[in-house]
Amino acid sequence: MELLINLLGIASLGVILQDLPPYKWIVNRFNLPEKPFSCTLCATFWLSAGPLIAIYGYEGVTYAAFSAMIAELLDRQLWKN
Repeated sequence: MELLINLLGIASLGVILQDLPPYKWIVNRFNLPEKPFSCTLCATFWLSAGPLIAIYGYEGVTYAAFSAMIAELLDRQLWKN
């Protein structure tokens, strides 16, 4: 149950990060490519992969993928895009 709550929290942070004005400014200012920086799925995966792999080992890759999928579903539900 604790893992599920952690994955939901990571996914929520990934969705929030994509909509923060400073993050958007940085992406636009430095002309960063759309993937992985402007894609909720990609950004959440890459931001969560490091910590989750450090904590859970190779299973962290799967957990990062789950959190990225949850983030994408949350983003689509929130903004209906």
